[in-house]
Amino acid sequence: MVIHRPFPLDTPSVKSFRYTFYAALCVFMILVLLQPFGINEVKNTSLVLNAALYALVTFITTSINTFLLPWLLPTVYREEKWTVGKEFLHMCWHLVPISFGNWLLTHWLYGAPLSWHNLFGFFWITFVVGIFPLWLNILLKQQRLLRKYQVGAHRLDEQLKQPEPQPQPTILPAAIVFTSDNGKEQFSVSPNSIRYITSADNYVRIFYVKELQTNSHLLRNTLRKAEEVLAPNPQFFRCHRAYIVNLLEVEHVSGNAQGYKLHLKDMEETIPVSRNLNNKLTEVLTKVQNHT
Repeated sequence: MVIHRPFPLDTPSVKSFRYTFYAALCVFMILVLLQPFGINEVKNTSLVLNAALYALVTFITTSINTFLLPWLLPTVYREEKWTVGKEFLHMCWHLVPISFGNWLLTHWLYGAPLSWHNLFGFFWITFVVGIFPLWLNILLKQQRLLRKYQVGAHRLDEQLKQPEPQPQPTILPAAIVFTSDNGKEQFSVSPNSIRYITSADNYVRIFYVKELQTNSHLLRNTLRKAEEVLAPNPQFFRCHRAYIVNLLEVEHVSGNAQGYKLHLKDMEETIPVSRNLNNKLTEVLTKVQNHT
């Protein structure tokens, strides 16, 4: 079903303010140019100011929602579980405080009674006006990103299938040694047997293959420290805030609206690639292939 399709979850950032500003600007332009809901009866000297106040309500409530909800509900706002349906519900929720804010603002500007009837009227108008463009925008964005990342994944797949260049002699350490934060524990593993490393709270979990069996080791440390240990080995790439992957073990790249997914040899889990690292992935993958 459409509502279950993966959808990118945009983390709150400075860019979020830009999007909410555009939404507020649209509200302002609609009120000034189309003058719906009897706002045309307002004197021109007040029309622009009142329209700006309604736009400000949209900007403030949407900004608060954008930053507050992921902080209050971190287990819900997880990109690996985010879908078209959740994005639609998230956007619909924005309409609730906007309606409430417009209800209060209308009372302040025009003396409209603070009645339940008026409040539900604002909910109805806001949802009727906003729900169709919201749904259409989400569907169009999902399809656009899906095509974009599928095309990019196909290109990376073709790159993986290219004949390998003449091997160049490289010197790899017999083993990589990871040390725990307190220095009391060490874990030694061959670099070629590592598939990926992921963070787990204050720990990292190292996934590797030994004697054709998939294993993992949990070590108290940070992913940044693990990245530093792996730095001399160019095949390791931090593709996501929570993952480091061995690019030599990537056998297939797929893509959906959330971005690229790396499929590794001997591993069931797919590894996500942060969208801001797409170009870097192509660059690093090319370098790794040319030096193997």
